[in-house]
Amino acid sequence: MTNLQALSLTPRDLNNVTILKSHGLSLVEVKISQVSFAKGHLLNNIPLPENTRVVCVLRNGKAIVELDAVFLEEKDSIYLITDDEETVRQAFII
Repeated sequence: MTNLQALSLTPRDLNNVTILKSHGLSLVEVKISQVSFAKGHLLNNIPLPENTRVVCVLRNGKAIVELDAVFLEEKDSIYLITDDEETVRQAFII
């Protein structure tokens, strides 16, 4: 199975996202850009709102789930579950 196949959404995945939404939660993707404040910072040092959890970081097509010592790089995609999407996005932009 290729990395792209592993990331394909199934009907069950879409149902799970719908369930999150019905509870006031969102699955959020944030991409680290060249000018992102978070670039080069330890993920654990990025202040996130309450009720927010990082699910994984995708880097070069591979998922990182051991998040304790991840320094964020340009082009990383961070996947989070939160009830405060706007604040999450701002945490990685500013």
